[in-house]
Amino acid sequence: MDDMMEWSPETGENPKKKLRPYHKPDEKTRQVVESAVGMGLDQQSIAKLLDINPKTLRKFYRRELDTGAAKANLSVAKTLYKRATSGKDTIAGIFWLKSRAGWVDTVKQVHEGIPENITVTFALEPPEVASELIDVTPQKEIENAD
Repeated sequence: MDDMMEWSPETGENPKKKLRPYHKPDEKTRQVVESAVGMGLDQQSIAKLLDINPKTLRKFYRRELDTGAAKANLSVAKTLYKRATSGKDTIAGIFWLKSRAGWVDTVKQVHEGIPENITVTFALEPPEVASELIDVTPQKEIENAD
């Protein structure tokens, strides 16, 4: 017990409880948070990336948490728009018109499901049916019966 320090009211220190250093956000950590939010990571995971508590994350990075997803969506939308309007990417143009302009396909394929009855016919002649009596009695029982 002598090796372990105890909490002392004089110093106010508890060696058993280690405190994390005070977190100071910088431009690099702000970018990490914004990108991570934009890519769909949850706050718990982002806090682990920065080695901070989720409460600390919310305290120092509120703006990045609130705007990260919108900025990522804007970036993807800009790229899609450029591809759709370039005339070189037909699929991007079709996707844009369907999702943003309300365009729909005019030909719809309808699957009715499995039919109720299926009839199968064969053009083979039926086999000849020959009746024949076959004795399946084991030989031992026949010998014992005599």
